Amino acid sequence: MTETAVIGKPETKWVGMSVARADGIGKVTGETKFFSDMALPNMLWAKVVRSKHPHARIRGIDTSRAEALPGVVTVLTWKDVPGVNSFGGEIPDEPVLCKDKVRYEGDSIALIAAESKEAAETAAELVMVNYQPLPTVHDPVEAMKPESPRVHEQGNILKHVSFRRGDVEKAFQSAEVIVENTFRTGRQMHMYLETEAGIGTLDEEGKILLYTCGQSPYRDQMQISRALDIPPEQIRIISTPVGGAFGGKEDNTVQIHLAMLVLKTKRPVKMVWTREESGITGIKRHPMIITMKIAADEDGKLLAVKVKIISDTGAYASFGPSVLEVAVENAFGPYSIDNVDVDAYCVYTNNGIAGAFRGFGVPQVNFAMETTLDIITERLRMNPLEIRKMNILRDGGIFPLGNKLTGPVGIHETLAKVEASEIWRNRIRYKTDRTPPWIKRGIGVAAAVKGYGFGCIPEFAASRIELTESGKYVVAVSCPEFGQGSIPALSQIAADALHCDIADIEFESGDSGLAPDTGSSSASMGLVRGGRAIIAAAEKMMNLILDSAAEILVEPKETLKISNSVVSSVKRNGKSISLREIEMHMTRLGRGTSVIAGTEIPRYEKPLPGCVQIPHMLFMFASAVALVEVNTLTGVVRVLRFFFSPESGTIVNPQSYTGQCEGAIVQGLGFALTEDTLIDHGHIKTNNFTTYVVPTLRDIPEIQIEPVVTYDKTGPFGAKGLGENGIVPVGAAIANAIHDATGVRVFDLPATPQRVYTALKENGKLFQ
Repeated sequence: MTETAVIGKPETKWVGMSVARADGIGKVTGETKFFSDMALPNMLWAKVVRSKHPHARIRGIDTSRAEALPGVVTVLTWKDVPGVNSFGGEIPDEPVLCKDKVRYEGDSIALIAAESKEAAETAAELVMVNYQPLPTVHDPVEAMKPESPRVHEQGNILKHVSFRRGDVEKAFQSAEVIVENTFRTGRQMHMYLETEAGIGTLDEEGKILLYTCGQSPYRDQMQISRALDIPPEQIRIISTPVGGAFGGKEDNTVQIHLAMLVLKTKRPVKMVWTREESGITGIKRHPMIITMKIAADEDGKLLAVKVKIISDTGAYASFGPSVLEVAVENAFGPYSIDNVDVDAYCVYTNNGIAGAFRGFGVPQVNFAMETTLDIITERLRMNPLEIRKMNILRDGGIFPLGNKLTGPVGIHETLAKVEASEIWRNRIRYKTDRTPPWIKRGIGVAAAVKGYGFGCIPEFAASRIELTESGKYVVAVSCPEFGQGSIPALSQIAADALHCDIADIEFESGDSGLAPDTGSSSASMGLVRGGRAIIAAAEKMMNLILDSAAEILVEPKETLKISNSVVSSVKRNGKSISLREIEMHMTRLGRGTSVIAGTEIPRYEKPLPGCVQIPHMLFMFASAVALVEVNTLTGVVRVLRFFFSPESGTIVNPQSYTGQCEGAIVQGLGFALTEDTLIDHGHIKTNNFTTYVVPTLRDIPEIQIEPVVTYDKTGPFGAKGLGENGIVPVGAAIANAIHDATGVRVFDLPATPQRVYTALKENGKLFQ
């Protein structure tokens, strides 16, 4: 592990330890109850009536047969939406319940609440919808044409980003080598174990209480408030624990529908999407078509990059505009390039909905950039690591978009880790050590960068800390725990910030009724947002405690210190007092023992023209190397070993850190080799685990994580974001390894056996 020395780095006791997850045992044994497991007395079951057409006019909706079914309590349509009949993560373009048009297979048309799950499902089949089918548009390139069927009346191009810096054409004229290719990436599903689910009820005060699997309780609260036309304060959202998210639960799924039914029936209501329903209706990764053109001189110096991106966002915007911006920002990789030209489009189609997914548009463009760079390396007969080290960004360097990097840039150290790795050092032996002869081995490298956080968008994160009568603390943040290990890591930060034992921390997360708005668990920022907010609240709490201790001990506040939950005088033979005694003093005087404080997240205040999120101020960097085995008879690719070196910032919990990296890499295997949603003219064919192929335990390679530890002053105790970084270079490293093994390039991901077999056959590389 490499560490960069930093002057003024604070001393920590808990940050840096592998603290066991308090939720781990319950999740392993099955004792933990997720929202899909919950039940309440007198509970109704909910079901959504969904469109069976990818594009159609609605000429009428007849709910009479469903309403007459025994056990059905209510049936709601668009007429029953009390407020605004639209929602969306960025643009409110998706109907709560469709009124006159459906735009994808799975669009919501009506809501059923019934006494049983079976009655709700039967009633949903009895709702009669009179459709007038419309022509579908499923190819994003075709969708951009003026004559194409319009998904939305304003046209199919949702967002266009165009940016130029330097003189690209002049750079191309002076280049020794120019490489241009078009790449395509798949529509990956999140495939979390817990589908979209929730349960809602009214609390003792008549307020709506929702237990729902979402990534941002306050955003959900706002969306529900608009749709139901009630104040946000009348809605409480609890979103911990969630059985997996990866970005797919950033969007509103069951929340508004549950709230409508609870408000209508005044009874508890439960909704759980089936796996097939999730497969059709749930959010996917944006498929992209990327044309990448790169110029380099005879020494391998990158002179210019020209890129065109077409991103298919499906029927509704979701987070498509921001995904496009982040793809634009990271299309040039972690390299210093003076001349860039990007033209990018986010396009509506009738292909379901694409939105937030771990990596947020970056794995797609990284695949194109790193593959093209490898082709240049081959043309110039260079070492793939040397060309990357030559062009890599450095501390204080200028990003291709023109913004100056302000945090640590440890990408060069991560490449050094790759170079020193056992896989790379013994690559010749690994390639020749194989049997039978139709099995070929190869090794591929890739470097990666991704901005984390919301970039130029203003962010404020707050936390609440309460000193209890037992002298311990309750620490609350609203960003939910959905498997990423945020609770132990944030508890460690709280323990060091409050100078107490971690056992003295009771942690609350994902509850809008207990915590102020800490922001969402997304954009690799849960730890940074929550940690900064906790430190701000801890400082306020420390001052509150010291003020009271000074009164009790009759000593100046400046002579007191807090250590191990005890306030003592720094004078020789000084007095001390426990936090329990301080809490009693504060309570006796009628003082509050709870504080709320927050912090603004550092950002650039001037976004790129036509954008709202980029450029970022905070970046993650990483390098990776993959060892693969290709069967030249069948086209099957196996990843045998994977080495990953992220530039990490301070590692708060090494065990959780490693787990995050490993999980991201395995999810990257699916993106690279197996996972794609097959759609036939708007109809999704791969909607469950039988038809949609995800990596299993047998597919997981030997994984080695070697972080480069730096210190980022913007993060809590120097920490950086991590959650998305591990997936970014996986596809590119594997694709480059396939070429190293066979001499054949894949330009479409996932590199399925069919695609690899076809490429081998077309290039005469099949084993004979």
